[in-house]
Amino acid sequence: MKKNGFVEFFKGKGYYVLLFVGIIAIAAVALIGSNLSSNKVDDTEDFVDLNEPDNNMIADEDDDLQAEIDNALEEADSQTSPDTNGPEGGQEVADNDSLLEFDVYTEEEENGIDLAEILDPKPVEANHNVVDKPQAVETSGATVKNLPKLSFQVDEGLLWPVDGNVIMNYNVDHLVYHATLMQYKINPAIIIAAEIGTEVKSATDGIITDIYEDPITGLTVTTDIGDGYSLLYGQLANVNHKIGDRLAEGEIIGEINKPTRFYSIEGSNLYFMVMEDEKTVNPMLLLR
Repeated sequence: MKKNGFVEFFKGKGYYVLLFVGIIAIAAVALIGSNLSSNKVDDTEDFVDLNEPDNNMIADEDDDLQAEIDNALEEADSQTSPDTNGPEGGQEVADNDSLLEFDVYTEEEENGIDLAEILDPKPVEANHNVVDKPQAVETSGATVKNLPKLSFQVDEGLLWPVDGNVIMNYNVDHLVYHATLMQYKINPAIIIAAEIGTEVKSATDGIITDIYEDPITGLTVTTDIGDGYSLLYGQLANVNHKIGDRLAEGEIIGEINKPTRFYSIEGSNLYFMVMEDEKTVNPMLLLR
């Protein structure tokens, strides 16, 4: 009975009505799906990934940065380039060296000490050290004129100017530690320990060529002993001689003074230097 009802239904108009409704439904679903897909594509095109860099923005920033760098370089060049207009042009020329220097204020500079003067060793040449004599101060007595010829007998050597231990040896090939300065530097003389007031003797016959005050060696006396040799005695006091005086070997030159601030830790001493043609030699090679 039911089977006959289905057959009659498909033969009737009801079948065609349902078929038409189904086709309409399928078409509607397809149309809606097409619209949704199109909207999704449009949304995707409008979407901006914030994690990806904006090439246009980066290009603009690079151009701005390069412009700032170029301006800075042009300004630096204008400050350091030579003034072609001369002094009348009103332009100040920057000193490149001054831009590289730094002012360092030290306690020694406050006390009037130029550490660069003593910490920068002179060039060494064949076991000798060229000595630049400090500027002499005014002293009593005549200047040296027409000095009589002296002859230094190297074989006879030199008398020890004071009795004491050598607390700092001569060395221009290697650096020697200076306790007061807490620095390693060359030492073109020998430092002989001696009590304040100890008499300092002339190491050999000589003529006083200079008497001056030096910030490093204090009151200093130099003597010409002949044949290109000269002696330097530093850290002195009570020098009762004048330039041009002739000294005999063993004659008293002066006394040991309190040490300068450059040798405060080493203590009172005689600074004794030997020079041959203005180049230092080791006094220990000549002392008896």
